[in-house]
Amino acid sequence: GFLFADSICAQQEFAESFRGEIKALFSDAKLVRIPTTHPLMTTEFRGFDIANVTLRDPQARGGNDPLLARQVQTAPLLEGVEIDGRWAVIFSPYDLSCALENHASLDCKGYLKADAAKIAVNVLLYALQQ
Repeated sequence: GFLFADSICAQQEFAESFRGEIKALFSDAKLVRIPTTHPLMTTEFRGFDIANVTLRDPQARGGNDPLLARQVQTAPLLEGVEIDGRWAVIFSPYDLSCALENHASLDCKGYLKADAAKIAVNVLLYALQQ
């Protein structure tokens, strides 16, 4: 099987809970960062080169300050559990879902819509070809 998950709006509580459940399911394995050099980050599976994506990073603010978010160019942060030489679980601790639903809230830490779509396409193409 294959499991692909993300932490909507980068909710830390969900990410911690998800990691705990994965640890309970796979006692001998743990979520590790997928290297940015892995083929699923490239066009190898007929997807996109996602070595450089845009992450929306909400900024702390005071009570009456306007909501602001920085946009940071970075490699995607994907974690996974590798079983028998393939990624069986892929997890994004940053939001993909809201972006894919065209929700662009400044208070949601995650990838921009176009980059979220590219990440999702690459993960799905990778999973289908395993």
